[in-house]
Amino acid sequence: MVHGAMGDLNSFALVEGLLAERHTVWVYSRRGRGGSGDGADYRLEREVEDVLAVVEAAGGDVHLFGHSAGGVFSLLAAGRAKTLRTLSVYEPPLNVDEADDAVFDAVRSAVEAGDPDRALETFFPVADIPAQEMEMVRGIDPVWQALRAGVMVFPREHRALRDDARRIFESAVLPDVPFLYLYGELTTAPVYPSAADAKKLWPHAELRGLPGQRHLAPMFDPSTFAASLLEFTSAHE
Repeated sequence: MVHGAMGDLNSFALVEGLLAERHTVWVYSRRGRGGSGDGADYRLEREVEDVLAVVEAAGGDVHLFGHSAGGVFSLLAAGRAKTLRTLSVYEPPLNVDEADDAVFDAVRSAVEAGDPDRALETFFPVADIPAQEMEMVRGIDPVWQALRAGVMVFPREHRALRDDARRIFESAVLPDVPFLYLYGELTTAPVYPSAADAKKLWPHAELRGLPGQRHLAPMFDPSTFAASLLEFTSAHE
């Protein structure tokens, strides 16, 4: 499981146990987050190599899942993985170029000023995370602290996604494996492909919307999220 821009290996804490009833679950903190190492040479390619390294460590024959930016890296890695059972993603931000650059400039300014709280408050609306959900997350201190740490390295990731993701993705060859596109039925942010967009991008994909959910479904409705993922993986064991 590959987490998104603001997370770490604890991003899936509420669903790991549910998935572990049927699978061995592998999670990791992406580079520069949650105690993982980093490097001066940051590119999307480095993130993809990390995904492939964990897939290989897990035995290769795995169900690969990516949330948000983790979905982008999972999509890119899937075409290079030697073996996969299935590929699943939840709202990868493939349309970053459609978002207002002024918002991301404001996030970057807050990061440069050493103000992660302001950076998060600026970023959440463009990620389709409403104020009510933000306040709920803010009330869980370990989660909020992980988000504060994650947003401090977000600007480099945004630049890479904006400059390279679509170009690389359009030239990538997805593996011929069962593919599930998950999305929140209430999600409206243009940075994420809609169900109609996803069907055009991946005609063979299975699409599944989670009712009443937006971008943080693994946190706000872990039971439905896990059940949807398990139904898919169980059909392809």
